[in-house]
Amino acid sequence: MYAGLSNLARRKQNSIMSLNLRWVGEESFERVAETRMRCYAASANLLPRFIDGLGKIRREQPGDILLAEKNGEAVGTSTSLSMHIHMRGGRIACQGVAYVGTIKTARRLGAGEQHGVASQLMRETLRKAREREQPISALMPFRASYYEHFGYGNAERRAEWTVPLSILPKGDFAGYRFYRDSDLPRLMAMRHAECQRGQCDIETSPEAWQIWMSQWPDGMVAVDAGDSTSDGDLQSMVYFLEDRSGPSATIKIADWCADSPTAMLRLFRFLASLKDQYSEVRITLPGDFPLNRILRESQIPHRQVDHPVPAVRPFTRMQIRILDHARALQAMKLPSATSGKTTLLIRECEGTESRFTVDVDQGSIAVVPTSQSPALEISDVLWASIVSGDLRATAAQCVGLLPASTSPATLTLLDAFSDGPTPFCQEYF
Repeated sequence: MYAGLSNLARRKQNSIMSLNLRWVGEESFERVAETRMRCYAASANLLPRFIDGLGKIRREQPGDILLAEKNGEAVGTSTSLSMHIHMRGGRIACQGVAYVGTIKTARRLGAGEQHGVASQLMRETLRKAREREQPISALMPFRASYYEHFGYGNAERRAEWTVPLSILPKGDFAGYRFYRDSDLPRLMAMRHAECQRGQCDIETSPEAWQIWMSQWPDGMVAVDAGDSTSDGDLQSMVYFLEDRSGPSATIKIADWCADSPTAMLRLFRFLASLKDQYSEVRITLPGDFPLNRILRESQIPHRQVDHPVPAVRPFTRMQIRILDHARALQAMKLPSATSGKTTLLIRECEGTESRFTVDVDQGSIAVVPTSQSPALEISDVLWASIVSGDLRATAAQCVGLLPASTSPATLTLLDAFSDGPTPFCQEYF
């Protein structure tokens, strides 16, 4: 019996040791599609859908897809996209990690110091980001706790609202009409400006635009041209679908964009006008957006009620890892009133340490490596959440994530990363 267990463990270890990782191009797309199908699909007859996903519109470029192979069989895959993220006014090169998966027959094969397939995929994927000099890596995980092992921290706060149309604000929305092909340049410009204003928003690439536009026939797209001429700027857009799977008809907002608070209000007025056809709208907004304050019933009930009220579900999605602290921080601009200096030690998941001084002068950040004793030691996971603005340093201290002995000056300086828009990413990958 014990000999059998020993042989099983040895075979398990050898199966991982023989793993071969290689970055592939279009010549391997059918193999990649089959691997993704074996990772995610419920049945093998869905393979054509995965092949179509790679053969038509795609964001992957040659060398973006990683295959893990064992004894000639593909057992896992990941994708490394080249993107740009906007953080506190800075445009930063960013790796977008997608399609990390292990086929169903090769999971949890790690033994002792040998890592499993997905872990090896992630380590190689992060190496690729460093090779490409991308200071930040971002992903949208299936389980956040798993990716914390690789240094990723939460970097986005979202809230899904379900609101009866009868309590949405009423008023003028006369500029709304259906989307026209000639609107695309202005729509792209509006979306890009929104990305620049936001926090942790990722630019929508031309390839991504093609992907999203290919889905529009499944629903409808409306834009707000306001009082402008046909060549003027758009004020907002909304892509919505009809959902009749529940007890009442729902408008599901799959995508939206607005260039100002006024434009956002007009968007809700437009949705309110559809109450003769639908009962409610479901829309995802930044986690701090006070939608209930503009509704005709502002109550989010604490008890059972019999009148129309909104419901909201907060959730997290994107995580980031800071790979190059100096380049990431120095690209940002904190509020101009921010000045201060502190020394930090970041405990990286690989077992290394990053030690540097952060010197902020009227919002401009300088980062200098140092050997000085740090004012604060912090994990790469928690650091990512603080730098992204997802978690204020003082709030982290309140729940015991930062030492009670952390100096007020250091906390105040780090809190500045949370001043401004709440992290919220409109792009998906």
